[in-house]
Amino acid sequence: MNTKVIRERKSVRTYRKQDIQEQTLNQVRDYLKQDTGLFDVPITFSILNAQEDHVGSPVILGADTYVAGKYKKQKNAELSFGYAFEKFVLYATSLGLGTVWLAATIDRKAFEKAMRLEEDEVMPAVTPLGYAAEKRSIRENMMRKGLKSDSRRPFEDLFFYEDFQNPLKAADAGRWQLPLEAVRIAPSATNKQPWRAVVEKEKVHFYEKKTKGYAKEATGDIQKVDLGIALCHFEIGAEESGLKGRWIQADPGIPSAEDTEYIATYMLEV
Repeated sequence: MNTKVIRERKSVRTYRKQDIQEQTLNQVRDYLKQDTGLFDVPITFSILNAQEDHVGSPVILGADTYVAGKYKKQKNAELSFGYAFEKFVLYATSLGLGTVWLAATIDRKAFEKAMRLEEDEVMPAVTPLGYAAEKRSIRENMMRKGLKSDSRRPFEDLFFYEDFQNPLKAADAGRWQLPLEAVRIAPSATNKQPWRAVVEKEKVHFYEKKTKGYAKEATGDIQKVDLGIALCHFEIGAEESGLKGRWIQADPGIPSAEDTEYIATYMLEV
């Protein structure tokens, strides 16, 4: 798990008609048994078969295997899900498998039935799993273009120094440059990139810049899931940079806009 894998991973919606090797599938099964969530919120994963479990997505071609995750409704559940699910997605990438985060473009009732979803549980997203086709379908190319999947906001639009009045340039980020760049290139729902971060000497505070309509009963606050992805990427970049720290939740009280909510802080262990 490193920033090379983060950069290599691309959303895959078109797959080869090829079964996943049994050894690889066993590695996936073993990985999904681990507790990889945040803030003591467990995530339950299941491997589903498109034919046997009657699940699928109209935007996916060629994939017979899906991985879905769910959690019980509680504080930090969306964050934990995003963090754990992205870690799995990156692990699958390291095994040579293609993935794509899916939330709105699935048969949600079918997936929830296959996951035996209880009233107090939420299944925010799923991913197909398989080997990427050599060429993307015309539909996939159109979707990527429409979502501007390969574009990202500039570094200084997302990250700040000490408060939100001081945009931070990559060249001035010092030891935080690689972890923050790993956040900048992270995937998010409709590529909204809702993460913002304020950097201090030994801490980085993360915030959610909210977009109306992204918090729903069926999926929870999907942009908090995006923040979980961001925390996962940041942690990987920090470890690669030789930094050791931990996640805490202690709002520093930095003034922010009404649509911007404090999420969590990465604190160096010194």
